[in-house]
Amino acid sequence: MNPLQQLYLQAIIKQQSQDKVKQEEGTSKQSIQYLQRQQLMQIIQQSQPVEPNKNISLLDIQNRLTQYFQHQLAKKQSIMLTDVVDFQIPYFLQVLANLILHGLKQIQPSDPETISLLIQQYVQQPLKISLSFSLFQTVSILMRQQYVIGDASIKQLSKFLLFREDFSDLIFNTIYCYQISNGQTLSQQIGFTQLFQLVKKTQEDVWTTFVYKLLSQQKQKLTKEVFLTQFNNYTNLINQYFKKSNLIMDIVESNVKQTQQFHHDQIFQEYLIVMGSFKATTQDFLKRATQIFFEENDQELDLMIFSQNTQKLHKQTNSSILFVLPSLLQLESQLLDHIASNLQQDNKQFKNSSNYYLKMIEKLKNKCVYNGEETCECKKCQCIRRNRNSAKESQKKKREALEKIGPLQDQYEQIQKKVLYQMIIKGQIN
Repeated sequence: MNPLQQLYLQAIIKQQSQDKVKQEEGTSKQSIQYLQRQQLMQIIQQSQPVEPNKNISLLDIQNRLTQYFQHQLAKKQSIMLTDVVDFQIPYFLQVLANLILHGLKQIQPSDPETISLLIQQYVQQPLKISLSFSLFQTVSILMRQQYVIGDASIKQLSKFLLFREDFSDLIFNTIYCYQISNGQTLSQQIGFTQLFQLVKKTQEDVWTTFVYKLLSQQKQKLTKEVFLTQFNNYTNLINQYFKKSNLIMDIVESNVKQTQQFHHDQIFQEYLIVMGSFKATTQDFLKRATQIFFEENDQELDLMIFSQNTQKLHKQTNSSILFVLPSLLQLESQLLDHIASNLQQDNKQFKNSSNYYLKMIEKLKNKCVYNGEETCECKKCQCIRRNRNSAKESQKKKREALEKIGPLQDQYEQIQKKVLYQMIIKGQIN
């Protein structure tokens, strides 16, 4: 065991001893500490060499895979997935796993014994697959540009959030872990385990940890200044997601035009809820979040405090805007699973409710999250501000007119009384 691995083991032992002393501090803290220990154990397990050849590392193999896939891109040559393995994991991970296995078979002659062992391990335990940053980038391009050919559902992956140009790097930089290769080289890796946990939400703290890493940019502490900057970037990114074409929106539009429907109502409903919640959130949420996160504490947060305050924030504001991105990733993954599953079965006729969802989504689509606030200069917000100012001006004029009419009304009533009195005197009224 190398010194770095010993350091990780010492950290785990120390953490476990601290847990025994501090059990009474609450379940939330324990769950976060458990997750941290699991991450450390995962790093150590992944660091164990799987190849008999000590001169070649997993990173070396990943670099060869990257070169192979980049060569296919340069030639604009599609990759046909044959002899696919039916893994019991989400559809996008199934395709990704079979793509990695295909690439390993193509580069296998360079080191047949090592790569053969790695292929066996990945077939038996696909969640142990991990990708370096360059390999993940290359695979994302292959998916976006539809260079991977397989079943009828695979084309939908070109719009999947994980592979989109505006989200792929962000997601990698949020959930990557360091992996030891050959006991020496450290590299940033995104593993199938992390992706599986994210889309399945296998633990309650998975999404909280994801958002914390996203906002803190993988730092140990989250400062108020970084929070405000990253929250603004996060909001703008999600706002653009809802405005532009996306996987769920395209499936809704496609279903409206088809006579034979797949039953995705539950996913469409969840999408509307997430979209509506995001669009209804205003700057008041950010003010409240800043108060809860930072005014009651120091000017920086760790994961444990962030997790506790996130629960408090969502209860007080009735908004889960911080979880919009992992929610969308989960919904898109579920939709891909449904599509792949339906294509393998006899298509059944369902009542076409997609037109309803299309109308509702279109209604929300162009609504700006800032809802007319001065911080936004989009056409929608400018129009809202003009309408508000016009309404205020109209109310002001109405009040001024009423103020002027008041004295005149009193004089008119006095004149009416005098006329009535004169008519009674003259006997014109019995």
